Amino acid sequence: MWELLRRNPLAVILAAVLHALLLAFMVVGVDWRKPPRPQGSQVEIVHARVVDDARLQAEVAKLKAAEQKKQAKSEAARKREEQRLAELRRKQAKEKKRLADIERKRKAQEKAAAKRRAEARKKAEQEKQRLAELQQKKAAEARELAAIEARRKAEQEKQQALEAQRKAAEAKRLAEQKRKAEEAKRLAAEKKAAEERRRKAEAERKRKEAAARAAAEKAAREKELAAQFEAEQMAAERDRVIAAIADKVERNWLRPPGTSGQGLKCTVRVRLGASGSVLLVNIVRSSGNGAFDRSVEAAVRKAEPLPMPTSPALQAQFREIDFIFNPSE
Repeated sequence: MWELLRRNPLAVILAAVLHALLLAFMVVGVDWRKPPRPQGSQVEIVHARVVDDARLQAEVAKLKAAEQKKQAKSEAARKREEQRLAELRRKQAKEKKRLADIERKRKAQEKAAAKRRAEARKKAEQEKQRLAELQQKKAAEARELAAIEARRKAEQEKQQALEAQRKAAEAKRLAEQKRKAEEAKRLAAEKKAAEERRRKAEAERKRKEAAARAAAEKAAREKELAAQFEAEQMAAERDRVIAAIADKVERNWLRPPGTSGQGLKCTVRVRLGASGSVLLVNIVRSSGNGAFDRSVEAAVRKAEPLPMPTSPALQAQFREIDFIFNPSE
């Protein structure tokens, strides 16, 4: 029944109204307690049916108008939904393009950030070590403070016990009260002296910690300066070795006929062995002259072994190097 009402609401409502009017007519228009009237007395009943039909037509027209209004609203809502979906698809396309641009930028940034991440990991490890040392120092300070607090509580409990004994003996012997007062005075003096010793020891400990921190910071700065100096030395050695390689290659180079005065140059990639032996030679940027490029490759092989740096770290970097061969410079 609910499915029928959902699919044909107007027909169901009309049927319900007709049944209601028929029931009202049967209840109001017929008196079952009286005998049947003559045929001529039914004129008023016919008149009542005409009035009910008019009301029924009005109700039907009202229901049709409501249904048409509902359909108009539904059509307007459908058009608004289509417009919203079209706008949503346009925004999705725009967002897709924006995300693609972001992805391209992200990949480029990841490549550029590789070196920074390595440096960040190194700094993070150093910071982790520093924080671990600081944590150990804080733990030691916490243990020392706990020990001081325990001594203070023990001293407080001792004073309370002495005060209780003094009050208990006050009524019995005045002499004992005097002795206890002197004892309390002596204990207070000892406590004051102990507090003074503790204060001086704490000041000395803080002074030593400050000196240790200053020494550690100085050592860290010296280490950083040494690393910077080593990096500068390695860069200088790298430039020197590459210049020596280019110079040795040029000394072993024979200029091909017809290439003079053209300002030819090319970029050479060389794969080296540990002793400077030439394992592979490639021209990664040609001069535009095949004879010139081949002569440079031959000169590189002829110059074997090539100079190698003395630093073990640089030796690993020199397993594959690029340099510009430019005999006109």
